[in-house]
Formats: sequence, structure tokens, C-alpha cells
Amino acid sequence: MGFTVAMGTAQRGVNALRIHEIPYHLRHTVQRLDLPVYIELSPGRCRPYPGLALGDTLMVLGLIRNQGRPITLHLDPGPARELVEGHPLVKELVSPSGPPPGIDVIHIPVKRSGRQAAWTSRLVYRLSIPVCPVHEVRANPVLAHSLHHGLANLDDRPSVFVDPSRPPALKELLSRRKPTLILYPFNPGREDNFWQDSQWWIGLARAARERFSLVAVGARDYGELTGEVDACLTMDDPASTLADLAWLFGRAAAFAGRDGGPSHLAAAVNPRVLVVWDSMASYRFWAGRSLNHVLLSNPYIFRYPQTCWLSRTELMERVARMRPSEGAGGAPEVPWTEQEFESLAENTFGGMANLTSAVLALVEIEEERQGVRAWLEQTDIKQQYYIDSQAFALRSLLGEAPPGESWVAPVFP
Repeated sequence: MGFTVAMGTAQRGVNALRIHEIPYHLRHTVQRLDLPVYIELSPGRCRPYPGLALGDTLMVLGLIRNQGRPITLHLDPGPARELVEGHPLVKELVSPSGPPPGIDVIHIPVKRSGRQAAWTSRLVYRLSIPVCPVHEVRANPVLAHSLHHGLANLDDRPSVFVDPSRPPALKELLSRRKPTLILYPFNPGREDNFWQDSQWWIGLARAARERFSLVAVGARDYGELTGEVDACLTMDDPASTLADLAWLFGRAAAFAGRDGGPSHLAAAVNPRVLVVWDSMASYRFWAGRSLNHVLLSNPYIFRYPQTCWLSRTELMERVARMRPSEGAGGAPEVPWTEQEFESLAENTFGGMANLTSAVLALVEIEEERQGVRAWLEQTDIKQQYYIDSQAFALRSLLGEAPPGESWVAPVFP
């Protein structure tokens, strides 16, 4: 079940859920999401924060689509240039001269989701959350910025325009015998995964191959999965350009993949997309409402964020743990006075708010890892979770699951 948004508040209709109607593992006390704002938009101009990845770039195009008028776009699109330049609402593409005014992005020195550093914005759109299952606590950048800029169109899909006259370089990957299912099983841009298991994808491939022709994309080496699919397209293949992949994804019957740029690309061109997540933090700020999802991370603190509150003493202790240890074991000693700690925060992180964000990001990463480990290391539970999540995945790829429905790992504290 999804939610509609009005006046900055996610609201249900008259058939609102009661808390007792929600399964225990989907209950939460999240009351709002603070959504980072990093894209300036006016009737004739769009200026995103520089250095965006593929997913962010496709979200920018989704925002431009929602505004619905040609604009001048200040963006260096990198490898997505062909997709951006060909978009009918981008009348002019110019190099950015710097960050948009009024938007202050905070860089947090914590590696997360494959990025060398995390970041957020001081400017946020605060979205209120009603009583709902935890998988409905989500709002991606297209929705966040559409709400912030007061747009009437709240479609949260990314946007891509594929020239219909483009030569079909990947045409031979589309089966003439069965519908084609695209699999994106590995995200090569992720250095650290909370979950990565080719056996899950092999199980899905075996369950799906009677109904689909299977094509794997996005990796250099597919390992054992190679023998389970009909074709593999390596990311180094000259035909594996973003424009060619967009053409292929748009003509496939369905797409299933890890969270990452190709999954956002598929969401822009294909209505039947399943995304597999191992991070609830990523899910909340990137998941689309019309897609189907498998969420393998379900940490307690994400459902009950008040349990992640840190006192100043606890904050200092956690920062002390981040420093190289000079002793042998035991609890870390806090080597600062309050004034010295304030100076450390200012000199090292640019202020106490940034330091706190870095520490909380590390706490969330620890909890994400433990939230997956809670079931991954228990063979019987892992086997049942795989059976259940693969069954849901197949049902969604066959079009039998409602848009926005998700399978969430039933992890308990």
C-alpha cells in the first residue's frame, strides 16, 4: 500500500491502518523524514549540486519532467551525457559554475553505499509520516524535490528519453521465444555490501527461467550465475552504453536488480521493476513508490529511531573509538574536555552538527550490518527468507504483485 502526499504530509484516506493491523516486524515510530534538497529549480533553469552520480542525474531528469517545461540545465552529466542531451525538456546543457546558491551540502567523512564519503544538505524538506508499515517510509529525490518546489506532478520515477530511431545494438539479447527478464545481480560500484550472495540470484534465475529468457547485465564476472542465464552482457562490452541499456531495459518484460544506477535507469523506462536492497537507509531515500522491492535489512533502530539518541558523553565515547587505539582493550578513554571536544568538532568536521552526523552514520552502518547478520548466519532462517523473498520477487516480475508492494525481512529485536 502506498501513500499520497498533500501539503507536505503523507496522508492516508479514510481506510487508515491501525497499528494493530500492521505485522510486528513492520511496525515503527518514524514520524518524519528530513529529505535533502540539493537541486535548484525555476521555470527556465535547473541547477543541481555538482558531482552527481548516475542515479542522481536520472532523478534530476525526473524532476524536470514533473515541472513539464524546457529548461537550461547546469550539469556535467559524465557518462550519462547522451541521455541528458537527448532529453526533450533539456533545451540547453551548460557546465556548472559552482553549487547552486542557498544550498549547503555537508560532506561526511564516512564511506557509505559505495561512495568514498557520505553527504547531506542543510536544506531539507520535512515529510510527515502517518501510521503505515515500515516499507512505506520512503521518498526518493524526485518526490522530495517535487514537494519542495511545489510541483503539481508528484511522479517519483526517474526520467530518460530513448531516441526511437536509435540503432538497436542489443536487439539480439531479446528472446523471440519467451519474454526477456533483465537481471542486475551485482553492483560493481559498491565496495562494501551488507549482503551479497549469488545463490539468491541463482535461486531466482532457476525459478524464473521457465517463464523468461534471462539476460544478466552490469558486472565483469557473473561466476556461477553464468550457467543459469541465457546471455551475459559485461559492463566492459562496447554495446553496454547507458543509451543502449535504456533501449534494452525498455523493451524487456521485466527487470530485477540490486540498488544502483542501472536499476534507476530501468525504473525510468519499464513499469515492472524489482529492486533488492541490503540497506534501509538507502531504501528510504531512493526507493520508488511504483516499484516492487525486496528489503533484506530491517534494523531495530530504523524502526525505533529514538533508540539511536546519543548523549554528549556517548558521542565523545564513540569518537574516541574512532581514534587509533594506544592501549590494549577495555573501554576507550575520553581524552577531551568539553571545550576541547568542541574545538575538535570544529577543526576536524566543520562543527558539532557534522561530527554528530558522521557518528550517527557509522552507528547506522553498524546496525545495518547487524540487521542482516541477524538472519544471514542462521541457516534455517536464511533458507526460509530466500524461499519467501524469491517467491515474492517472481510474483512481482510476473505482474502479480501490486505496485509499491515490498517483501521485508521479518527481523525482530
